[in-house]
Amino acid sequence: MTEDLWSPGRALHHYANEAADEIALIFTRRDGSHDELTRTELDRWSSQVAYRVLDANIGVGDYVPIVFPNCIEHIVATMGIYKAGGTPMPVSHSMPTVERNALIELASAKIVFADTSDLDGITRDQMARSGDYPDSTPPDVTPQPAKAVASGGSTGKPKLIVSPGPFAYPNGVHPLAVVLQLEKQDLVYSPGPLYHNGPFLITQVALFTGARAIINERFGTLGTLDTIERFHPTVLNLVPTMMQRMLQTETIETRNLSSVRRLWHYASACPAWVKEKWIDLIGADKVWELWAATEFNGLTTISGEEWLLRRGSVGRPIMTEIRIVGDQMKELPPGEIGEIYSRFGGGAPPYMYLGAEPLPCTDDNFSSVGDLGYLDEDGYLYLSDRRVDLIISGGANIFPAEVESIISSHPKVRDVAVVGIHDDDLGQRVHAIVEPIDFESPPDQVELDVMCCNQLARYKSPRTYEMLRKLPRNEAGKIRRLALREGRS
Repeated sequence: MTEDLWSPGRALHHYANEAADEIALIFTRRDGSHDELTRTELDRWSSQVAYRVLDANIGVGDYVPIVFPNCIEHIVATMGIYKAGGTPMPVSHSMPTVERNALIELASAKIVFADTSDLDGITRDQMARSGDYPDSTPPDVTPQPAKAVASGGSTGKPKLIVSPGPFAYPNGVHPLAVVLQLEKQDLVYSPGPLYHNGPFLITQVALFTGARAIINERFGTLGTLDTIERFHPTVLNLVPTMMQRMLQTETIETRNLSSVRRLWHYASACPAWVKEKWIDLIGADKVWELWAATEFNGLTTISGEEWLLRRGSVGRPIMTEIRIVGDQMKELPPGEIGEIYSRFGGGAPPYMYLGAEPLPCTDDNFSSVGDLGYLDEDGYLYLSDRRVDLIISGGANIFPAEVESIISSHPKVRDVAVVGIHDDDLGQRVHAIVEPIDFESPPDQVELDVMCCNQLARYKSPRTYEMLRKLPRNEAGKIRRLALREGRS
């Protein structure tokens, strides 16, 4: 039997015919207001945008940057680009102009969706005035590449991570929806920025699958909790920083989170105390973790119930083979920490870079994004840290995530980053940069030191502490470690 391939445009039109007046997309603002689009409105508006894009001679293989903040128009533009056969390329609207322009040039973009006058792009106002274009679905076409996501990576040098395969799946079943256990009746809430791969991808997968989606103007702890109570999403997509900050709100214990049947978290190491509290709040069966990179060279998942039995693990591989390697690429036995090399689907990594060298890769297609960790005897993966973040002090390896997990549990700590800074004697010394909840009443450094010394070997404990009003994190929740290290070396 021939498989029936669905494109994003076909999926959107199918669900519009199936449930014309159902709300497909909700956008919430920080002031509490919100916008909605029905399935019919999303389908017709994105078709008008598609014809506008086609007028600019965009087709399969063309990258189209979207330089909007989170908004309804961001999703409509993405769907319009897909319907035209192009490749959406979300870019942070707050990115420095030089970096932004370099990425647009790297993509050889013919048109841009942006409000800034210097880009002369298709603005949100122009999208709202698309009545001259037909709202019927354009001839079906399969977009390829599927997406292109900007990333500074560990070096801070911008690059594009391209998913080169087609966006078309048999019978409208997206494989990631299967992994995430998404269902058509789900309402998926991803409060992160749409220029980040996770929120962008899961929102597209939800709409492709026939589920509904919520996005917001910008993540805020109280606003996110308010949105959950108001709209009752069934699936949450968070990063550990969001989870931690939501736990630090005074009202978290009284919030109604009963609608949530799955909380997926990813992107960085989750402190054990944060995961434990979320398990206590909503149940171990609802808290799930995913380990993967934008390059998608490997994938693991783990439920909260499994995690309680194997604390610290990010799960077992799904369609993935994993090797842990040490010096001279020697494969290490279970329990020994090394660099994680993985192979997804038995083939070459399903990505390509524009503006950067490819990942380190073996002759048999195992590649590494730079994570360190180990496997246990049963094949469960445990992360230690990023190789680039590893601190070597007096010849000993120290993983910042381990130290940060302890410091972040102090009730007066909002955020923390542990970095290695130059030391004439040790090579590097462990330095903790703490963002207090109240800068005028910071945590006592002696208390922090006692906490670390009670739970870590002395050489791992910070030798120096620093209080900072706000740590430099991007909107996706990742610390800008390069800037922290350079400013203190």
